[in-house]
This record gives sequence, structure tokens and C-alpha cells, in this order.
Amino acid sequence: MSSLAVHLHTSPQLPNKVLNHADDIASTLAAVGIDYRQLELPAALRPGCEQAEFDAAYGLWLQALMGEQGYVWQELFNLQRNHPQKLELRARHLDEQVQGATSAWLFLAGFAQLSLHLDGHVYVLQGERGDLLTLPAGTRHWFDLGEEPHALVLRLSASDEAPALTGEEIASRFPRLGD
Repeated sequence: MSSLAVHLHTSPQLPNKVLNHADDIASTLAAVGIDYRQLELPAALRPGCEQAEFDAAYGLWLQALMGEQGYVWQELFNLQRNHPQKLELRARHLDEQVQGATSAWLFLAGFAQLSLHLDGHVYVLQGERGDLLTLPAGTRHWFDLGEEPHALVLRLSASDEAPALTGEEIASRFPRLGD
């Protein structure tokens, strides 16, 4: 089950509220300009699946979604705990970053954590299959796969420009996935 913890940015250890219902998560995030939806996905895959299997199951569907939403770039996080680069891939997204274009995070299988820093609050989503978050350009965020990853997550972007680090240390003060 997906969950959203809402913290004051000065209170990393104690959330103001924790939500577990999709409608509550959607309305809370909509109030700060983030679109959250749960999608029906075309196939059930496991984290660690082969790229060819992913392409066969999601290729045409993903192409249509990207065209419909104006996304031109994608990055697939497809990891299980035995992935040889799991720590390197995790570390790459643990610091707060911002992207100059609209982006989206689609959780296809397993679980991961996406944190958003907006209006003096931090919204920590533990996402699962079917969760789609659309982030407007300039949304400060960080992403955590966990120490023992089990995730199949897709990041889509309206630009091929990589996110830039903000230089802020806020992400290090908040609990990581599994803490």
C-alpha cells in the first residue's frame, strides 16, 4: 500500500500526518501542485526483469503515454538487492535535485521512496505499483531505492536535461527508505 508522510521541513523525524488512501494522497498533493494518480498498468513485471521483457510488455504503451504527455526522455530503475551497482545507483539520487522541465515518476513494481520539498514541507511518498506523480518544472525532490532495492520505477521528462543538485542538505536530515 502506498503511503504519504507530510513533514514540516524543520521536523524530519515527526510527520504532521500520514496518509494511506489514494484519494487522500491525491488531494494533499494536488493542494501543492503535484498530480498523483494510480494507473492501470498493461503488465505485471518483477524488479530485475530483462530489458527485452520490459520492452515487450511496456514498449507501445509507454510510447503512447510519453507522446500524450509530451515526455521525450526516460530512465528506468530496475533493481533487485543483488544488483552489482545498487549502492551507486541509490547514491546518485539521494541528494535534493531540481529539474527544469516537467517530469513524472511511475512505479511499475516493487517499492521506492520519492520525497518532494514544497512550500516549507517535505512530502515523502512510499510508492508502489501503479503510482504516477507528475512534478512541475522546478520541483525540488530526491529519490531513494533503499539499501536492498526491489524496484521497477520509471522517470519520464519533458527534456533530456539531467536534474541539477540544489546544494541543500535537507535530504540527509529525513529518514531514508527502510529507516
